[in-house]
Amino acid sequence: MNVWTLGPLVLSSQIVIAASAAVAGYITLRARLRRLLPPEARYDRAWDAALLWLVLWKLSALLFQPISLLENPADLLYSSGGMRGIWLATFITLGYVWFRDHKSPNRTIYIDSWLVSILVGYTLYRILAVLFLEGNASTNAVISVLGIVLLAAWRKVRPQAGSRGVSTLFVSFVILHALISTVAANTWEKSGGFGVQAAEDAAEGLGIGQRAPDFELFTLEGQAVKLSDFRGKKVLLNFWATWCPPCRIEMPVMQKFYSEYKDRDVVILSVDARHTEVSQAPVEAFKSHWGLTFPLVLDVEGQVGKTYQISAYPATYVLDEQGIIRKKHQGAMDEDMLKKAVR
Repeated sequence: MNVWTLGPLVLSSQIVIAASAAVAGYITLRARLRRLLPPEARYDRAWDAALLWLVLWKLSALLFQPISLLENPADLLYSSGGMRGIWLATFITLGYVWFRDHKSPNRTIYIDSWLVSILVGYTLYRILAVLFLEGNASTNAVISVLGIVLLAAWRKVRPQAGSRGVSTLFVSFVILHALISTVAANTWEKSGGFGVQAAEDAAEGLGIGQRAPDFELFTLEGQAVKLSDFRGKKVLLNFWATWCPPCRIEMPVMQKFYSEYKDRDVVILSVDARHTEVSQAPVEAFKSHWGLTFPLVLDVEGQVGKTYQISAYPATYVLDEQGIIRKKHQGAMDEDMLKKAVR
């Protein structure tokens, strides 16, 4: 996993790419407004919207995880509302922007500038995903081309009062994006993607489409467990530690998920970074406190974590029934992410 740890801050390649796309969108918004607005006009809604979105996204965790966060308010630093929180924050922020701007004489210019900046940022995200993120490169490439084509068409459309050109282009992008995503999910992504080796021919490694390296560790009770013991089941290979705040948020969610999915050929193999713990006692207390029933093994020497290149906790590899890596995730996973991972 491409992860950089800067003190308490953990940055993954996906976060860096998303931040880069957001910056590109903002620069596009400012440049387009500067070109289209009258010289005396000022517009600072972007900063307000970004701050509002971030606050709403973080606080949405209180809506979706009220009990755990009320018991441990400090966990809000490491949690969010997940995908549901993203949609909630987005809709409220869009409503705020519309409410503040819908009576402005420059409303059409604002709409055009916001839409084109969103398209620029999103297209750049997909392009960078092709270059630097593993998995679904074909889907990202097709959507990137679509975004570039529509941006080229956008250059020929000038926002004018009553004009529907810019909105039509954006709606076209949304519809085509949904169509491409649906086709991809039911064709090449479902079969593992273009160019991904068949399971029986997959080489061992840590890349998407490669066979996860096998290992053997021991449970708290001293029972030997091998990763290959779970062939025939989808495996969430989760690396964690008791001192890790995001892990404390993630564990009860994982247990709830496991209780629901353990009879559907899904298993969570939890690997504690024992070499970073004071003793085995905190791990035993942690397991008892959360009532964990999925397999939990101890990486006493840290060798397995080193093999899997774990630089920050928690981290999760999603393996299919043949032990092939299909997804990788850095950070705590919520219930929606877990269900989507094994869907």
